Amino acid sequence: MNDKFEELFKAMHQFHKLRLGDMMPNVSGADFWAMRNIVDKGEDGKITVSELAKKTNVLPSAISRTIRGLEDKGYVERTINKNDRRNTYVEMTDKGREVMQIVRENMHDFGEAVLSKLDGNELSQLIAYLNNIYDIAQKEIEIRKVKK
Repeated sequence: MNDKFEELFKAMHQFHKLRLGDMMPNVSGADFWAMRNIVDKGEDGKITVSELAKKTNVLPSAISRTIRGLEDKGYVERTINKNDRRNTYVEMTDKGREVMQIVRENMHDFGEAVLSKLDGNELSQLIAYLNNIYDIAQKEIEIRKVKK
């Protein structure tokens, strides 16, 4: 079983080595995930920096660096909540929305090209297996969590 465990995680880890960012115009992987969460999860098109850090599972200092880079490219802008100056909101600019549209189209085309080469039933089974493994792993982590 130990060998299968290693084979599984090696196979899953390979996907981290894919350089998906090479298909994106001037957008890193971190940029993409931050921008995606701003677009998809922001209330009224805005999200707080702390919410964004939580949703991307990144430390606030790291997400702040990512946001700063996105601001420099003109993709996002920050605003401070006038009622509560502790809250800083991030929102996409028109330029950022345009870039995200291009990135999403590129990713969709890539996904279609890859998945079109697979059998539909096998793909559905694989997705079900991976979701099951994820659920089991998540429960095991909860059981084994180290209290800090």
